Amino acid sequence: MAKAPILRDGEAQVITVTPVSWGIARPLLSAILVLALVIEGSAHVHILHLAFWWLLVVLVAPFAVVTLTRIWRWRSHKIHVTNQRVLTEAGVLSRQKSMIELRDVTATRVDQSFFERIIRRGHVTLETSGGPIPLGRVRHPGALCRIIDTERFARPVQPLPYDTVFAFDEPSTDEFEVRPNPRRRRDPRD
Repeated sequence: MAKAPILRDGEAQVITVTPVSWGIARPLLSAILVLALVIEGSAHVHILHLAFWWLLVVLVAPFAVVTLTRIWRWRSHKIHVTNQRVLTEAGVLSRQKSMIELRDVTATRVDQSFFERIIRRGHVTLETSGGPIPLGRVRHPGALCRIIDTERFARPVQPLPYDTVFAFDEPSTDEFEVRPNPRRRRDPRD
């Protein structure tokens, strides 16, 4: 659902991650349960059978709409890791985009409970000099942190060519010349 990020010159996309779904299970299970109750009730009660479609619209449709909007919102949230920056995109109707340069990231952190470690989920946070930036709850957070750290440390150091000549430019002495105050003539009476 989210478009591919616009990359800079020399930038390559490493990975795109969709965070873990949140808030989808309850309305989905509620829709399934109410649908089953409406179908079963309409099979046994004649009045419910006559109003079957109205019951579906009134009782099941709201749960289905909530489920679909949450799925749409969840699928529109993306985290893109490139070799120069981390991009996050979110939003359904109004898009929010944020960007963190990898050179600004000082550390990566994973916050997990015991249960989250078992199911391999966790919250990833990027530490910067401006403060922590949470990326959200993702699958395999340790792997995402390793990828970000690998790209962070893989920045090539530009070596100087062997034929580089360093020259010393001597500053002009006119700017730094100090002229003493002219001496006052001494009084011969002294």
